[in-house]
Amino acid sequence: MPVWQTFSNDNKKNVTVITIAMDVQGPEKPKFYLQKAETTLTTLVDEKNVMGQLYGFKAIPNVYLINSDGKVEYIELGTFNIKEPNKRTLLQNWSSGKEFRSLQVESFEQSIHEKANSLFVVGQQLLNDGKPQEAVEIWRKAISIDPNNYIIRKQIWAIENPDRFYKDKVDYPWQDAQLEKGL
Repeated sequence: MPVWQTFSNDNKKNVTVITIAMDVQGPEKPKFYLQKAETTLTTLVDEKNVMGQLYGFKAIPNVYLINSDGKVEYIELGTFNIKEPNKRTLLQNWSSGKEFRSLQVESFEQSIHEKANSLFVVGQQLLNDGKPQEAVEIWRKAISIDPNNYIIRKQIWAIENPDRFYKDKVDYPWQDAQLEKGL
């Protein structure tokens, strides 16, 4: 988040950065990180996985570069790291109007994605009803249908292991270990 804040500050004449936190447990969960980063960026919280349902998000971070006419000029789903020099150069070229390499949108299997997301919605309702274990069971079924859906997978992990997500920092090495174990 701090790197995006810096980019926004450095390019505020040409760019508006909007972030979306994807957390089924609501806006209070990502609030700690936003405050810690002292961000002034507009941040929306997608607790219903609307972005996943509409645009096929299966992992984060996702980047959409949209020009002042509303035309999407670049999309990268699940792999954009602003700290990488080539990504930073791409952003700087785009924000200053220079030519940049455009990427095609990753396609995704709509029927599989829809099935997994319909289960996500059921699990979310169970969570809202105070039944987190039942929600997790439903989300595990969603993952069995769409194993590469890390948005849903991380909701399971966050419910079962909140200390790995909502303490001082997100424990990415732990997440990598879970993936290696097939969890």
